[in-house]
Amino acid sequence: MREKRNAIFSSNRLKLGLFCHNATVPQMSRAPERYYPTWDRSLEVVRRADSMGFEAVVSLASYRGPVQKSPEHCSHMDLEPFTWASAIGALTKHSTIVATVHVPLSSPAFVAKATTTIDHVTGGRAALNLVAGASQIIFDVFGKTVESPQIRYDRLEEFFDVLHSFWTKHEEFDHSGRFYKVLGGVSVPKPLQDPFPPIINAGVSERGSDFAAKSADIAFTHIRGTQKDWKVTIGSYKNRARDIYNRDIQVWTHGYVVIRDTQDEAERYLKYYSQDFADDRWVKAWTRELGENLSELRPEQRIHIEGAWAAGGGFPLVGTPDSVLEKLILLSESGLDGILLTALEPEKMLDGWEREMMPRLEKEGMRFSFGGKS
Repeated sequence: MREKRNAIFSSNRLKLGLFCHNATVPQMSRAPERYYPTWDRSLEVVRRADSMGFEAVVSLASYRGPVQKSPEHCSHMDLEPFTWASAIGALTKHSTIVATVHVPLSSPAFVAKATTTIDHVTGGRAALNLVAGASQIIFDVFGKTVESPQIRYDRLEEFFDVLHSFWTKHEEFDHSGRFYKVLGGVSVPKPLQDPFPPIINAGVSERGSDFAAKSADIAFTHIRGTQKDWKVTIGSYKNRARDIYNRDIQVWTHGYVVIRDTQDEAERYLKYYSQDFADDRWVKAWTRELGENLSELRPEQRIHIEGAWAAGGGFPLVGTPDSVLEKLILLSESGLDGILLTALEPEKMLDGWEREMMPRLEKEGMRFSFGGKS
């Protein structure tokens, strides 16, 4: 039975988090005010969210960006997620601190020990984001080749089984599998959370969705289309978990935030940083890594897609406080449990969120006042 003292299991109908603040946040923009992940700045942003009652802080594992032959490019800037998460965790009090790992680029022994260490540093606030793969350009840094989807998820399932053994077995164990061999495996101390820290996974394919439904506490996914589409996407994870594995999971997404006094102001600022100051080299390199060919699209379609990636690549929370609230209500009514926020200037975003959005969310009964019921 999963222990649920971790903040991500709070009774808030819509949980909140930060995404990617150990790295250059997803906004692919050359705007001079954009966020860069220095230690001091990332700590300031996370501690502010922590003081506001945000449930989660999710790191990014990157190691390099997609822009080639430009080592000075900001897409390459990131702080290693486990080290960063442990340090951030020591200096926060409430939020769940989520370390992220590319499974083929690490070992279960290391990840079990590192995540347990974060759990002890934070007093039981660690979580782990398991990523089945990565782009070839990241694999190249490690001298590895991207695996097929079938092999990728075979590896992920075995990785999780070995991880589970390190966390839960109290005797030495051996493991001899297709991808991992362990002789005399042991990991002490055990995590503070019983039986182990929560697992997050962003599986989208059939195999990925099944792994999330079977083994994750949070399925992380993109939300697109109409509200009907949202309900189908969210329900597919929850129904599979409930109907096949007799368990409940949460579904979260991420969104980019631009909130202004008027819709026109919000859209003008979005256009300013995601089109007028779009980092075209970054956007094109990213779409190339995703295997997307935009050359055959009509110019307006291409501009729309590239602008969406430059804006932040997630769900658009763009508009006035009231219009953004309406979107959040619809997302929650569609079954969404949480949303990770990004912004070009996260400090200003958090100022506005605390002033404008928190009171509205509390008034709608979507969140409790922080310091009250959790």
